[in-house]
Amino acid sequence: MPFDNTKYIFNQKEYGKGRLVLAVIKQYVNDVNPNLDELKNAFPSNLQGSLDVVISSRELSRKRQNSSDSKNRYFTKNDESITCSDGETIFVSREWGIGNINRFIAKAKGLGYEVKVMGENTKTIKELYDEYKKDPHDKWINAYKARCEQLLKYKNKEPGSFDVSLLRDIWEAPNNGIANASPGFMSKAEFDNLLDELPIITSKILQNPSPETLSEVISWAKDAQDKGKFKSIKWGVINRVFSAANPQGYSTIINEKFVVSLINKLNELYGLGIRPGGNWAELNIGLMKAIKAQGLQNEDVFVVNTFTWKLYVLLVKNESKANVAPHNEALVEQGESICCKNIIYYGPPGTGKTYKLQMLLKNNYTDNKILPDRKIWLSDEVDKLSWHEIIILVLLDHGKPMKVADIVSHEYYKIKAEINERGSNLQQTAWSALQSHAVPDSSTVKYSARREPSVFNKTENSLWFIEDDQKEQLDEYKNLLVLLKAGPKQENIIKRYEFVTFHQSYGYEEFIEGLRPITNSDGDISYEVKPGVFKSVCRRAESDPDNQYAIVIDEINRGNISKIFGELITLVEIDKRAGSDNALTVTLPYSGKPFSVPSNIDIIGTMNTADRSLMHIDVALRRRFDFKEIRTKYELISGDVDGVNLKRMLYAINQRVELLLDRDHILGHALLMNVRSIDDLEHTFKTNIMPLLEEYFFEDWDKINQVLNNNKFIEE
Repeated sequence: MPFDNTKYIFNQKEYGKGRLVLAVIKQYVNDVNPNLDELKNAFPSNLQGSLDVVISSRELSRKRQNSSDSKNRYFTKNDESITCSDGETIFVSREWGIGNINRFIAKAKGLGYEVKVMGENTKTIKELYDEYKKDPHDKWINAYKARCEQLLKYKNKEPGSFDVSLLRDIWEAPNNGIANASPGFMSKAEFDNLLDELPIITSKILQNPSPETLSEVISWAKDAQDKGKFKSIKWGVINRVFSAANPQGYSTIINEKFVVSLINKLNELYGLGIRPGGNWAELNIGLMKAIKAQGLQNEDVFVVNTFTWKLYVLLVKNESKANVAPHNEALVEQGESICCKNIIYYGPPGTGKTYKLQMLLKNNYTDNKILPDRKIWLSDEVDKLSWHEIIILVLLDHGKPMKVADIVSHEYYKIKAEINERGSNLQQTAWSALQSHAVPDSSTVKYSARREPSVFNKTENSLWFIEDDQKEQLDEYKNLLVLLKAGPKQENIIKRYEFVTFHQSYGYEEFIEGLRPITNSDGDISYEVKPGVFKSVCRRAESDPDNQYAIVIDEINRGNISKIFGELITLVEIDKRAGSDNALTVTLPYSGKPFSVPSNIDIIGTMNTADRSLMHIDVALRRRFDFKEIRTKYELISGDVDGVNLKRMLYAINQRVELLLDRDHILGHALLMNVRSIDDLEHTFKTNIMPLLEEYFFEDWDKINQVLNNNKFIEE
């Protein structure tokens, strides 16, 4: 960002943000002489927001293989590099903004370093705006203005006069000059389903783009979702139409959570007193009135609105380009950014990879005490049921005999069909389930391959019902129906992730989709296509575009990557995700359905380098993932235990292991974190450390003795 030039004083010298960070860390290294792990612990990545504050030369080299501009994100000149006590050459992040520099300064003060802000005053909104006007995003502003003018020409026209291509640009396009709606953009199928209604809705918005109209449009969207025309309500897409219809009143920040975050930050920094309540339109009106009141009333509304997005990036998103993948730079100019990531944490045993994942999942992919979205919750419940169980619920819900055509029109049946991607032969599927589970003595059903439970029967005019004498067996379904009709309840924890472990026999069928056998009571086997764990979590993410999801793959290096990912190895690339400029879709071989990976799903893996060196990892995987090393953190181990310095002991063992083998086979701090006595240490050596050393050195006791400094710990 070019428009915040605040200067800072450290050691009687003046610095900008990045140079201040570099100077403080250089001083810390001179004073403390830490190793790499100790330095990273002193300046953790959460200070910066998305990059490591410090990075080793090896880590930077790996990053540069995946991103051409990684070098530009760190101070890398000869006089800028720093050497740690363990000989590691490290570089310091240069991407700092108002949000994260304050965290760094607080950390520096906690370490005893005095940092002063020149003038100690935050720049006013007007000053920030005047600096933005010197270098505005003209390309975005021009596209934004042109799109609004194009739409406003239809303000006084009848709905039938709308051009389909314009409607497609306004509603369906992920990127349309106003804002980027990824990952919650409208699919082509959804657009086609709603094409008859969109002209009317668009005309309503143009005539009166008010908060009240937004409430009406949201009611329409919920009804369209219940009818199956929307997979999920496209909040951002709807808000984007209001932004285009009323640029004088609304900004281009179409994500309501982002608007609330910016309001809270402006209230905190400038005391603007904006009321953070109401729907998106009310929030936006309050936000824009407050910003314009800072001396921007007579400015070009399109420049002001794009500046508002820049304010959000500066104050809330910490100004860091790392929050957006490099190939998505164009998306930043249109408001919303895609922040998904592919990352693999690697390191030797016991370095805390699993703990790192647990904290990551808890903080980023777990919601506490919220009410789940009804459609997503209902889909999860229906997904657990078979076809005949769905029909049981439909018949119990209706309470009267039904024709098959009415059964397949029921909400539960339609959701089941959507989950299984069944767009045709729905009535045949229902007929098969009904006949298979018909009572044996039915006079109207002539079907030999019956299976339990036998509950259905049919009248002469093909109305299906549940036999009265069978209803007592269905108490669990009656209870389930009550729960489904009551809807979701507030849950303490909602997990937006799936966890899998790769192994040698793990395959495409378990991960993406495959044929699964179904056996009836007579032993007959049939097959149906079932989604794998990755496809299932992608479906959940697609239905909930406002939240980030994750697939976590433990021991990713143990699986056959080509066999497991198949043709999807290309689709997981960040710029190939749905909604991106280079989005790709493939046809899955089993279901024959098109499939793309949503932009709001992260793929996170772990690998144990003692099992397989990073050099042996599938090249396709290396090119598509960032690799983050997790090293032994000696500072987490207790000090002396009954006269034994555990830190020095483990450090000495690891130096010898690294000398005799390599750095991929050292021991992690987790092995000794719970040691509180000599007895604990003895137990840990017998059950953890010695078995690892035996495995590492293939029971070469001479080398194991060298690792233990020939201290007669081992006796033949």
